[in-house]
Amino acid sequence: MQTATAAFTLDKWEPQSEEKADGTEFARVAIAKTFTGEVEGTSTVEMLTAVTETGRAYVAFERFAVTVGGRKGTFVLHHSAGEAGYTLTILPGSGTGDLTGITGTAAIEQDAAGNHTFKLSCSLP
Repeated sequence: MQTATAAFTLDKWEPQSEEKADGTEFARVAIAKTFTGEVEGTSTVEMLTAVTETGRAYVAFERFAVTVGGRKGTFVLHHSAGEAGYTLTILPGSGTGDLTGITGTAAIEQDAAGNHTFKLSCSLP
């Protein structure tokens, strides 16, 4: 298992649809990111959110086109988050190019200034 760390910027955050129904607000958001560091490249995200007066959750699929450890390819990261925490897991079988067979997880951290850090823990065959 190797760990790769990168900074990233949000290049796009575009709500595609929003709806309120029975006290819950639903939204679908299109996101684009650029990564610099040990993960170098871009990603696009399709995210669904649900927010109530007392809770919030989201699910998303993030498509990466990146270089990790000198290996170039693509993979999909599955996001699942709620009040109890979140998981970011590489979708099995989604790796292409030099990233074929990639498995693992990720984490996102944000500092007080709003800067984001992406940490990828992965195995490559």
